[in-house]
Amino acid sequence: MRQKPLTSSQKSASMHHLGPALTLAIPGSGKTTLLLHRLIELVETYGVHPESILTLTFSKASADDMSARYEERFSHLGYRFSFMTIHKFAFNIFKRYLAHQGKEMKLLEDGLEKFKILSEIYRKHHHDTLSDDDFETLSNHIGLIYNLRLSRQDPRAEQFQWKDTFEMAEAFHEYKRAHHLFDFDDMLVSAIKILEKSPNLLEQVRRKYRFIQVDEAQDTSKLQFELIELLLGEEKNLFLVADDDQSIYGFRGAFPQYLLDFPDRFKSAKVYYLDENFRSDANIVSTAAAIITANTNRFSKVMNAYHPAEVRPSVHVFYDLSARNQYLISEKSQIEGNLAILYRNKISALSVIDALERNGHPFQIKDAPIREFSHWIIQDLIAFMTLAMIPQDLESFLRIAFKTNGYISREMVNHVKQHHRGRSVFSVLVEIPFLEDYQTRTQERIQAQFDALARLRPYDAIHYIETELGYLDYLKNNLQRLGITLNHARTRLDTFKSIAKPLKSGFEFMNRIEQLKQTLKENQFNSNEKIVLSTIHGSKGLEFDQVFLIDVNPQIFPGFKATEGDALEEERRLFYVALTRAKKVLEVLHVDFIGGSYNPPSKFVEEFLAQPFADHLFNNATGKSTTG
Repeated sequence: MRQKPLTSSQKSASMHHLGPALTLAIPGSGKTTLLLHRLIELVETYGVHPESILTLTFSKASADDMSARYEERFSHLGYRFSFMTIHKFAFNIFKRYLAHQGKEMKLLEDGLEKFKILSEIYRKHHHDTLSDDDFETLSNHIGLIYNLRLSRQDPRAEQFQWKDTFEMAEAFHEYKRAHHLFDFDDMLVSAIKILEKSPNLLEQVRRKYRFIQVDEAQDTSKLQFELIELLLGEEKNLFLVADDDQSIYGFRGAFPQYLLDFPDRFKSAKVYYLDENFRSDANIVSTAAAIITANTNRFSKVMNAYHPAEVRPSVHVFYDLSARNQYLISEKSQIEGNLAILYRNKISALSVIDALERNGHPFQIKDAPIREFSHWIIQDLIAFMTLAMIPQDLESFLRIAFKTNGYISREMVNHVKQHHRGRSVFSVLVEIPFLEDYQTRTQERIQAQFDALARLRPYDAIHYIETELGYLDYLKNNLQRLGITLNHARTRLDTFKSIAKPLKSGFEFMNRIEQLKQTLKENQFNSNEKIVLSTIHGSKGLEFDQVFLIDVNPQIFPGFKATEGDALEEERRLFYVALTRAKKVLEVLHVDFIGGSYNPPSKFVEEFLAQPFADHLFNNATGKSTTG
């Protein structure tokens, strides 16, 4: 296969021999090409043995991709190189230690077993159940303690959701140790300890891997860098390829500050730049480049486009989710090449999945949001509808009793539990002997409202639950305790309204939810479909002919906690990553109304529209320009 010649920037970086170096590679600039060519240069130009070069990556997918690309382009040379994740390297050290000690331990992955362990720890500390959302948050917090080497006094620890996070992390660590379990963070910590306590082994590893390359170094954690530096010999032959503007895994412990400090940390370090984007239309490159300059804690870079400017990026505005999704369906019929629908949070995918499936359009989805169907908000909605249709359903009543405007007390709930006996819960409520007259009238009103709810179509039923039954007020009054924003809640409610819109009954709605679960399970393994749904995080490293970015809404993207400083800059980097996935067409799709309330453009939409390379807002519902 004929190879494209390297650019002068790629060639210069690929010829780097000894000592530390950092290559800053903008999106689409050919960093994998650079890393592979440098391997060949080290062997053929400088006489380095292939087995003395270790190339580390952030993810297994990246390691596999790099290995596959090498086999495709250079297998005829017969060299054998090592491509692996940092965790795989650490695991090899740890596995060797366990074998030497005659110990057996089991890997604890992010699955059901870990959820059960953390749920029990959380229950002991907070006397409450651990939700799916809180499980993810607690897992990330514990990971940050490891990967950023956080102490209790660290300012970043003050942002943890729970004051006793360190205590729960210690309890988790003790559980793992008592049950001979280890996780990915333990691999790193253990590998460092083993090498520090075994000088002979450390020297052996240093002699074996004289040269170390690290791909996607902006995603590497402080703990991982600590391990990597430990492996360096006197020559410090460390070659990093990174883009600080694409560091988007802060919640997992990514430490981009290491890159910014690299020239000071290694005084002899050379810095190379890959500044030509071979992926995207020049308008897309210019728009993304201008937006990311709003970040201050970054390397200044020039970003040049290889392709000419042909299509202007644009923002399209729709009245509601249904109108937006219909536009996506119509665009699908005009598809040339592949198309990606990207979003900040998984919940955004659900209404799109519903529309695609209804219209018979196959798709593939990365990191399928199956758990979204177990979210407590949808479970609440189903409980409301179930209780309306089956008023004898005690379980549904117990779920939503305190989430209505029926002023139901715990004493009243206990009375229902004791006197229910298969009867309508509303009949039992109305007959409670210790209620005052006005309280009885309230329960009669609730009974009548649930009777009315049972006769409504699902779309109207959800609106009725929000308003007449007081569910939206419940959410507003408990936002802090629930750990959400009103916009998050309204986004979820609007998503389920969109799914419910064409349906006629509560039973149809529940069946549709189950059908969509099955659809997700079937489509998550598709890999050849032209339509791709993905979180922005999941799209990292990928490219698409057309990109549609959805739900760039206030408090959603950027997130409600990302109002300034490092948090806001990471959110802007995530926006930048989304924009730079597009090759030819880039559109941000904005919805004017969510949950019946006006949804203004987010900060990032405004920054997008401020660029001279992007089209102004256009209202696809009316066909009229929204800018007059």
